[in-house]
Formats: sequence, C-alpha cells, structure tokens
Amino acid sequence: MLRVGERSGRMSELMERIATYLEDELARWVDWFSRLFEPILMLAIGAIIGGIRAAHVHAHLELAEGLQ
Repeated sequence: MLRVGERSGRMSELMERIATYLEDELARWVDWFSRLFEPILMLAIGAIIGGIRAAHVHAHLELAEGLQ
C-alpha cells in the first residue's frame, strides 16, 4: 500500500487508512481478549475462594472431631 501511495502521490491518505485499519484491528482484539479473560478470571477467583472456604470448614471439622 505504501508503494501505491508513493507512486500516486497520496501517501498521507494511505497512511491515514492504514492507521485507521490498525486502530480498529487493535480495538477488536482488545474487546475479544477482555470478553474471554473476564469469565476465566471469575472462575479462577471462585476456585480460590472455594478452596479457602473448604480448608476453613475442614479445619473446623477436624477441631470438632478432636473435642469428642
């Protein structure tokens, strides 16, 4: 595209088109990544909290078992 712009004398026009295309492509990629990353992050946080809760309950059951 740059060669065509150089030959036709419309280099700034083509550079603008390329910049717009790349900005749109980056915006689409960021949007896709954030839509994918958010549920994965929520699952990871839920698993961590669930693991902490299970360890906490297990500790209480061990303590109650030791008192009997």
